[in-house]
Amino acid sequence: MSMYAMPLYEVKCHEADEWMEISDLELMDQLYRTYKKVTPAIKEMIMGKEVKTPYAVYRLKLKGGEHGGE
Repeated sequence: MSMYAMPLYEVKCHEADEWMEISDLELMDQLYRTYKKVTPAIKEMIMGKEVKTPYAVYRLKLKGGEHGGE
């Protein structure tokens, strides 16, 4: 049987210096507070971009790699 891992996400509050791992449910909750449609924001993250909200920045967590903006 094949096992698939769910994507992991990270958040950095505007006043913080470090990224923290969050669950997909936490991500969805925060994105729904800002965007009417979250699918375009998630597509941006899949393409390697960061999604900014008034409270924080969100991104897809890369495993074993570096983020381009760092």
